[in-house]
Amino acid sequence: MYQKLIVFIQALAAVGILVFAVITWTRQPTSELRIEMREEFRSFRTEMQEQFLSFRNAMREEHAAIREEMREEHTSMREEMREEHAAIREEMREEHAAIQVEIHAMNKRLGRVEGEVRALTEGRE
Repeated sequence: MYQKLIVFIQALAAVGILVFAVITWTRQPTSELRIEMREEFRSFRTEMQEQFLSFRNAMREEHAAIREEMREEHTSMREEMREEHAAIREEMREEHAAIQVEIHAMNKRLGRVEGEVRALTEGRE
């Protein structure tokens, strides 16, 4: 019976030594692991910052391209509107000139009629 007790105590001591060895062995790697994790986190952070900057630059370039496209569209629309305005203006000038010609012709006829009316009224007096 004492032999079983001695074997049990020896096994318990061996397990205690193993536990102590494992704890001692794992403490060193945990500090190394922490250092490694920090470095990994820093590299991941740097990589994320670089990706963010590249995404930001890509968005800026896309924004500039869209802005330039909108400027070109605006310029073409302005030019188109100017051309339409010039065409409408020319059409209005032509209509104005035609109306002026008609008014001039009507004034001539009215002048003749007035002349004849004066002549008739002077002849009656």
